[in-house]
Amino acid sequence: MRWECDVALVGAGPAGLFAARELAPARLRVVVVEKGLAPKERTSLTCGVGGAGAFSDGKLNLTPRIGGEPEALGLGPAEAMALIRYVDETFTQYGAPLEYSGEDEDALSRLRRVAAEAGVEFLAGRQRHIGTTKIREVIDNLYQDLVRRGVTFLLGRRVHTIRQEGKGFVLDLGGDEVVARYVIAAPGRGGAYWLREVTRAMGIGPDFGPLDVGVRVEFPAEIYAPIERIMYDAKFRVRTPTYDDMVRTFCTNPRGFVVAEDHGDYVLVNGHAENETKTANTNFALLVRIELTDPVEDTTEYGRAIAKLATTIGGGKPILQRLKDLRQGRRSTLERIRRVPIEPTLKDFTPGDISMALPHRVVVDLVEALAMLDRVMPGVDSGSTLLYAPEIKFYDTRYRVRAGMETELPGFYVAGDASGHSRGIVFAAVTGILAARHILSRHA
Repeated sequence: MRWECDVALVGAGPAGLFAARELAPARLRVVVVEKGLAPKERTSLTCGVGGAGAFSDGKLNLTPRIGGEPEALGLGPAEAMALIRYVDETFTQYGAPLEYSGEDEDALSRLRRVAAEAGVEFLAGRQRHIGTTKIREVIDNLYQDLVRRGVTFLLGRRVHTIRQEGKGFVLDLGGDEVVARYVIAAPGRGGAYWLREVTRAMGIGPDFGPLDVGVRVEFPAEIYAPIERIMYDAKFRVRTPTYDDMVRTFCTNPRGFVVAEDHGDYVLVNGHAENETKTANTNFALLVRIELTDPVEDTTEYGRAIAKLATTIGGGKPILQRLKDLRQGRRSTLERIRRVPIEPTLKDFTPGDISMALPHRVVVDLVEALAMLDRVMPGVDSGSTLLYAPEIKFYDTRYRVRAGMETELPGFYVAGDASGHSRGIVFAAVTGILAARHILSRHA
């Protein structure tokens, strides 16, 4: 079968959904190809309508300092904030809760001071936490609205290749085709490797950037409670003593769950927090920024190699280790993990030794970072803290884009986390909006 359209979108995460929402009123023929399923039919955490972050938890960071680099997108401070507010208002329109965190300036200032005294940088900002149950309702509302507006969704379909043909592009779906004048490629972090290979074949492959490698940290919820009252998902960054590497916390889930993500060739860990169901634990990602230089620059392959090694050592499951055992250079056993005063929220794991799976430098950075964070979050550096590996964020490919996220190939746009220009829901949506508006400007 052959679909002809004005704009083809690859991926129905925040970037794809917000781009489609911009395009729909213009009566352009819009086709969205998504390898996952509709919101109410999804079983995968990593693919499907809503993407990963806008389906598993729904944290909106409403500040230009978190999740993207406005200046790299040609956005001034006022324009960036206007787009962030627009994204936030859109989520509210489709049913997001009205509550915010991170609005008490005095409390934020006090936490910033405590962090600074400990040599830790605290990135403050307004946030909205939608929650796992609610975000799925919100995404379904947005999806159903787009369907009513005439947007065509091809779900459960993979784009194998994209080629330029005449004044447009052809997307090969494995026998079927989508023909479009414009393409917005937004396959998310999970599709970043695919996009890299497709664009290389088209002569517009990305540059390599940093890679984030680390663990998911789990501990008693009471340890984080004082910070949670100030900012739901507080962002901390440290420079480690030994290597002076940057290590950051990411995606904190108060009273949440650790989950596994199956990527086929490897398994990663992540976390989320439910609206109603609460646990006794809090978790966050602790990630080390890795940059490679010539002659070895391919951070994507390096990250995949780490993930595959960890998955091999874990027997196809995430590795779980007590911090005490990691410090003492021994693997955790099931019996040692049972001595911990909290119950792991991820049930299917392999007790093991993370130092055999992650590079030595990364392990040193993680241990030192936890010791520094303990001065801001007393108790997190306890020997009974649980560490799950691997957690890897593939933000490492970045495309050279012109105005409106257009690549060097006219008519071909990139957006979302796979573009290398966003790291989260809000800025992914912003890049999708920019791409759509740029296309609309050509039809004005």
